Amino acid sequence: MTHKHTPVLIVGGGLSGLTSALFLARHNIDYLLIEKHTSTAIHPKAGGITFRTMELFRQLGLESAIRTASKPLEHIRGRIAVETLQNIDLAELKKVESVQKATDEKIAKRIEKISPSKAASCYQTEIEPILLQAIEQRKGHIRFNTELIEYQQDDLGVTATIRDRETGTEEIIQSDYLVAADGAKSSIRKHANIPTTGRGVIGGHYMNIHFRANLSHFLKGSQFGFYQILNPEAFGALITVNNCDEWIYHVAYDPSKGQCPEDFSEDECYKIIKKAIGVSNLDIAILSILPWAAVEKTATCFWDKRVFLVGDAAHLMPPTGGFGSNTGIQDAHNLAWKLAAVIRKQAHPRLLQTYHDERHHVVKETTKYASDLLFRAMNKGVSNLNNMDHLAITVGYKYSSGAIIEEKLNTHRMDRLELEGQPGTRAPHMWLKYQDKYITTLDLIGENFVLLTGEDNRCWRTAAEDVASHLGIFINVYGIGSESDLVECEGNWEAVYNVSSQGAVLIRPDGFVAWRTKERILNPNLILKQVMTTILGQESETI
Repeated sequence: MTHKHTPVLIVGGGLSGLTSALFLARHNIDYLLIEKHTSTAIHPKAGGITFRTMELFRQLGLESAIRTASKPLEHIRGRIAVETLQNIDLAELKKVESVQKATDEKIAKRIEKISPSKAASCYQTEIEPILLQAIEQRKGHIRFNTELIEYQQDDLGVTATIRDRETGTEEIIQSDYLVAADGAKSSIRKHANIPTTGRGVIGGHYMNIHFRANLSHFLKGSQFGFYQILNPEAFGALITVNNCDEWIYHVAYDPSKGQCPEDFSEDECYKIIKKAIGVSNLDIAILSILPWAAVEKTATCFWDKRVFLVGDAAHLMPPTGGFGSNTGIQDAHNLAWKLAAVIRKQAHPRLLQTYHDERHHVVKETTKYASDLLFRAMNKGVSNLNNMDHLAITVGYKYSSGAIIEEKLNTHRMDRLELEGQPGTRAPHMWLKYQDKYITTLDLIGENFVLLTGEDNRCWRTAAEDVASHLGIFINVYGIGSESDLVECEGNWEAVYNVSSQGAVLIRPDGFVAWRTKERILNPNLILKQVMTTILGQESETI
């Protein structure tokens, strides 16, 4: 049996696993990713990409490719309820489309002010091959048809036994850390004895029928993404996959009445779809049939020493709001730079505990919001939705951990979006001119710490150079002003980040503000050293 070593072993090749690999590669950390299936996803599940996740794909240089893949669904919007697809009322259709378009445009204008990216609709069957190609281009190490048999961990690392499912060949992999991206039924979470909390199945059990059929005759040019079918013989939801001839139909079943997934044979699924559409002679090809449930469940802890849970292994939430896979990708993003810093011995291992401290709170808030949306859709009434802003849930959350230098009296609200440079929040976006190119502040972030300062920043540059050299890290320093590195295109950076011209803002590699000083300080070298050692967990300092 062969033995190999890799800094990070990633188990699971879905969206969370693939992005974990790419974010680690961005920090020049080697890894081995194993996936028990023979390929990327073949059944369309997660389809909504928030603008925050698109910002992360922008960092990876993949935003354009994913935007292209999402073109077929670019103009779909909203939902409509009909008896059957054949019975669409054209007048009602146009009325609903008009209202939805106005709502979408209003939201788009809000997003333009806070992000360079736009949300997209693209199923993981399209996204995963793009991520896989990027991994292969970066010469990443990934093995399909390979499963984890067992693992143990100690103070020195993780010892895992993996098996090639085709040949049966087993191999020992030694790694410093293990990332569990092995899905909702995570064997790693169970092995670590990490329990879950939550209300479990809250929206019922469903069959997801993936099929191909030309439905253009019935749609009358409409661009809805969700058709609620009210026919009692086939009550369910029809959702477009490619806005052409590929669809999924969600139909409920009730285990308490003795119903089960095995009841949905291909013949039964043909009958259901034909009843939902309202015709009996339609040419339909069933591509796949998959059971699922709207579940609320969160692991009580996202880490166990050298093992870290990401994505569905860490949390499950209802699809309402489209947060599930996005939350998993953001888990991976939060964890990657911390693993890199610890593996390179730039940070103390205690930095890794902040992964749980930061992400668990955000996941709990996001899960509750998604569940409340579902309850509202089920007409059960949820009053506290009025106290939550959808964009705040998407990007306006605030981290609180040892890797953030908090400000006194820094209260944070979720009933409105506040991105004003507060430590713990995503750095505000603003357009700048840099080396004759137009960029956003977010384009400066991704690999190293970034220090934004005013135009006269000689003392800050000197401090950053000294601290970076002392700690063995990189800090990119950018002055903002008419005669500096970055020139404001619109807005004023001092107002956007809520600092004076003598202030400074330190941004982590994941784009979250770690610390700021609004005014000039007397000893920037000493203060910046205290800040960085605290964030990296190297020493306990008082700021």
